[in-house]
Amino acid sequence: MAVERMEMLNLIGQISDMDYISRELVLLGCIHMVNAMHEIDSNNFTISAEMNVDALVDVNFIKPYRGDSRIEEAARQTETLMEVFGLEKAVMQEYAEEHFDFAETSDKVAGMYQRLQAVRDEEARLDKTLEYKRKLYKYFTYMKELDIRWEDLAGMKYFDFSIGMMPKDNAVKLKNNYSDIPAVLYKVDTLPDRVVVISIAPKSLKVELDRIFNSLSFKKLDVPEDYTGTPREITERLMGEIQGLEAEIAGCKERIEKLKSEYTDDVLRAYSHVKVYEKMELIKKETALSNEFFYLSGWIPTSKKAELEARLRSVMDRTIVHYKAAEAVGKKIVPPTKLKNSYLLRPFEALVAMYGIPSYNELDPTTFVGISYMVLFGAMFGDLGQGFIFLLAGLYLSKVRHRSALGGVLSRLGLSSMIFGALYGSVFGFEEIIPALLVRPMESINTMLIGAIALGVVLLTTAFIYNLVNAFRRRDLKEGLFGQNGLAGLLFYWILLTTVLMYVQNGTLPVPLPAVVAVLAVLLGVTVVKEPLANLVRRKTPLHDEKVSDYYIESGFGILETILSMLSNTISFIRVGAFALNHVGLFIAFLTMSEMIHNTSGVLILIIGNLVIIGLEGLIVFIQGLRLEYYELFSKYYEGSGVPYEPVRLVYRLKHRHFARR
Repeated sequence: MAVERMEMLNLIGQISDMDYISRELVLLGCIHMVNAMHEIDSNNFTISAEMNVDALVDVNFIKPYRGDSRIEEAARQTETLMEVFGLEKAVMQEYAEEHFDFAETSDKVAGMYQRLQAVRDEEARLDKTLEYKRKLYKYFTYMKELDIRWEDLAGMKYFDFSIGMMPKDNAVKLKNNYSDIPAVLYKVDTLPDRVVVISIAPKSLKVELDRIFNSLSFKKLDVPEDYTGTPREITERLMGEIQGLEAEIAGCKERIEKLKSEYTDDVLRAYSHVKVYEKMELIKKETALSNEFFYLSGWIPTSKKAELEARLRSVMDRTIVHYKAAEAVGKKIVPPTKLKNSYLLRPFEALVAMYGIPSYNELDPTTFVGISYMVLFGAMFGDLGQGFIFLLAGLYLSKVRHRSALGGVLSRLGLSSMIFGALYGSVFGFEEIIPALLVRPMESINTMLIGAIALGVVLLTTAFIYNLVNAFRRRDLKEGLFGQNGLAGLLFYWILLTTVLMYVQNGTLPVPLPAVVAVLAVLLGVTVVKEPLANLVRRKTPLHDEKVSDYYIESGFGILETILSMLSNTISFIRVGAFALNHVGLFIAFLTMSEMIHNTSGVLILIIGNLVIIGLEGLIVFIQGLRLEYYELFSKYYEGSGVPYEPVRLVYRLKHRHFARR
């Protein structure tokens, strides 16, 4: 329900401990790296003589870390091993947590890869040869009825022999103009859309014959001349060669399977080790090095400090660890935002992130968004049965398809829809099955529309309060007290709303109308002069940060914007009641059609109707709910200009049985 507290970690360690410390940071999985060279150059890296004189002196010789050239090759080889063996690419925690020497892992991976690649190269060579032999077999099959030895045809001294194919339509043209062809032509086979022909022509006429054949889309078949025997004899020999090659390829596959059986555990272990080392490289690339020390910077959640120190206990006596609160770090360095929400509301972080990540000092709106969005969706799409379908779909996406964000949002919206369905007394559109616990929308249209506006007022007021808190956190006096979305705007909104409501209900006001108008005018005036007022309170000069005339022209138009936005924002929530009515009306249309057909087709229409309502209207309501959140509410209080928290960490699969694909 909040943004987790962050602290800047400045760590100085001996280069001999660099691999160990970076590995422990990866396994801890909570450090958001910051470039140490930049921190040192900006004088933000905390180091003093009291900490370590050698490190202070050595910092004058810092240089950036140069990557390990072995990691890229080891990663490529490991990926190939995993793919060829059909293993799931996932890191096992038991392998990642064990200590290992990367040079040893790299050498072992190279050995396994070389043995596998030798078999794969042989298999690739055999595959290429097999493909060629099959092509030749097909070519000689076209001529199998010719009782002529191939060497006699291909070895003629004064005549040119060729075999090829052409489209059937062109073959007809060839037949009609046969007398113009300077060659002997013979059709040897017919394919679905082509014919195969052989030609024998004097070599002196080859150029003219090629020109004619090109015009007929004649494609010569590449058949070697070094075969002997009749085409039928050659096909028999080729079939034997093909079967032999297929047996050799099958042998290669068996050898790969044997290698898989021999190496599976080693490959899985190596894959986890390589992934750990890849993450270690991400950490080390952000460090700075001197002759003896390395310097590391990063953001870490305050709650993880004790766990970090426990992991580094064995090197803490020779390692300097210093923490700085976010407030003590320069303003140019923005802490990342790590959200911390309950299980019920956590999926709605995705909806907030679509608009923008809250800044570190901004209130996390996930709680407000989650609750308000569930209420808005449920109110617009209240149905016990259809909501249950959404709930099932969300659970399927979360548990089976592992789409936790989308599935989590969908299941919670389905639950909200079910609750409002019970309040409306609606089950798959039918209102006779259960009684309405609160109201039936079509029987209380005015109540639905007024209730929607009342809901909008509550949500908008909450948005104003969020903005007040955010302004207080930013020490923003101008927008917090005097802005149109601050205290002045909130007072204007409620006084205007109360005045209109009292006048509509009673026809009179408890105070004179001129007094009310005067108060509203003063509040609007405050929003106009918010900048000089704030500067006056802060004793800051000049009172205006821009040209005075430009400021008041812009602020004058702001008065109109304030009035129109408050009215439009409030009225916009009437769509909640309208869509609730539309939801019922759409089902009534399908119900009417089904009653006009007194057979099984009527039931089919009801099923189709529910599918349309769930799919089409559900999507529309989903979008309309987002629109209300983003445009009517977020515009009041939310900036979303934060930096996402992206720690260097691993994603584990814990169980060994998950790794081999069946």
